Amino acid sequence: MVRQAGAALVVVLWVVAALSLLAASFGLGVRREARLAVNLAEAAKLRAAAEAGIQYAAFMLTQPDSERRFRADGSVYALVLDELEVRVQVVDEGGKVDLNQADEGLLRAILTYLTQDPDRAAALASAILDWRDGDRDRRVNGAEADDYRAAGLNYEPADAPFDSVAEVGLVLGMTSELTQALLPWVTVYSGQAGVNPYLAPKEVLLALPGMDPAFVDGFVQARSQQIAGAGGLPLPTLPGVNFHALAGAAFGMNVEVRGQAGDFQLAAVVRPGQGVEYLDWRETKLPKSLFDLPLAAPEIKLPAPP
Repeated sequence: MVRQAGAALVVVLWVVAALSLLAASFGLGVRREARLAVNLAEAAKLRAAAEAGIQYAAFMLTQPDSERRFRADGSVYALVLDELEVRVQVVDEGGKVDLNQADEGLLRAILTYLTQDPDRAAALASAILDWRDGDRDRRVNGAEADDYRAAGLNYEPADAPFDSVAEVGLVLGMTSELTQALLPWVTVYSGQAGVNPYLAPKEVLLALPGMDPAFVDGFVQARSQQIAGAGGLPLPTLPGVNFHALAGAAFGMNVEVRGQAGDFQLAAVVRPGQGVEYLDWRETKLPKSLFDLPLAAPEIKLPAPP
């Protein structure tokens, strides 16, 4: 009888232990699900704030008052939305280098600025031209289908214009790091062979061959103070560099949102009008945090959504 009672006790203890283990496992699962739900909610909140920043910046680009209007020359603006810090950088696509129109010299210049390696920049510029042209003739230092196969890649050059700036990352020789550094300064929406110097980001101006850094600093400062009529600022004559005056066709937006759950970065190209037309949209890692860049205006606090 005692033996049977002892066996029953052992069974009861095993059942209790099993139930405790199941309860602990269930509790852990519930906590994980709750944490996942919170993370998803926070991520959605950051993404929504980034899109709100784009919408607000697009609205501010259309303001008739030049004192209030956002500048599209790489300037950074600070917004606060529902306790989230938002930074928006606006760049007119006319101030960028067009991957489909820039000549070899301009492509080589911006790639040399980023890589600090003229030989590598020359090879990459040739490979970009081979990607976008309509033939299969390989340029000196360029790359065509055979080169991609020899590199073990399962694709070949499009031999057509770039559909998006992200496509440049597929060009032979481009690394992920270099692609991320290049994307903010190139476009496929200007349709121009050169750049608009009155809207070009400072980095693009510094990359131009023969451009003096001291002159660039003074020029950028002067144009930021001359919100209207910036076209009156003098420019040096640079052999082989084309300047144009195209503006307003499309705008690049880099957005960074900072919240308790972390940071969220987004790049988009928009065309303002009756609404905002998105031409490009990608979550990305910006070469430099927008929170580390100087602001063009005091912080703007937006009303929280209802």
